[in-house]
Amino acid sequence: MNNRHLFLTSSGLTKGMINSFFDIIRKCPEEVKILYIPTAGIKTDSAREGIAICLYELSLMGICSENIFVYNLELVLSKGYQRTYSAYVTEEPIVSRLMSMEELKRFDAVFVGGGDSAVLCREMNRTGFDYVIKEAVNAGLVYVGISAGSMYAAGNLENGLNIISNLIMPHWNGEKLKSLPIDHGEI
Repeated sequence: MNNRHLFLTSSGLTKGMINSFFDIIRKCPEEVKILYIPTAGIKTDSAREGIAICLYELSLMGICSENIFVYNLELVLSKGYQRTYSAYVTEEPIVSRLMSMEELKRFDAVFVGGGDSAVLCREMNRTGFDYVIKEAVNAGLVYVGISAGSMYAAGNLENGLNIISNLIMPHWNGEKLKSLPIDHGEI
């Protein structure tokens, strides 16, 4: 478990974090392969705008667009679902099925975007990707959380990854808190 690398951010990687990110990856930016999960941020146009920002920021880091795979969990079939209409399809496209650990090993990092943490938690659990991603992070896949993606990795959500027990307060303005809210997400 010592090979876990987490970047839990409010709105993306800072310049210093980017340097640390590439030090951990040990590849030049053009060779880095990213799995990007925008699932928490597709509910509204302002949330979808965050997807464009993340892709733009990745390009500024020097990561080639062809090395970024966008994996929206809302398109993935539920774990245990028995296919009916598509049963004749022998090779399901990766965008509609659960990605395996072997497939995740092709990526250097996973970026889990911001938005609605309850939606992210629900879709991770519904698809079974929660188990796959936790295993991959424990095996060394670099995890970059942005806002809701950070909360999902931390101890904020009852059904989140809980890789660290600390609660994450994205976008906190520094005001004194009377109590720390915990979002239990949806199942």
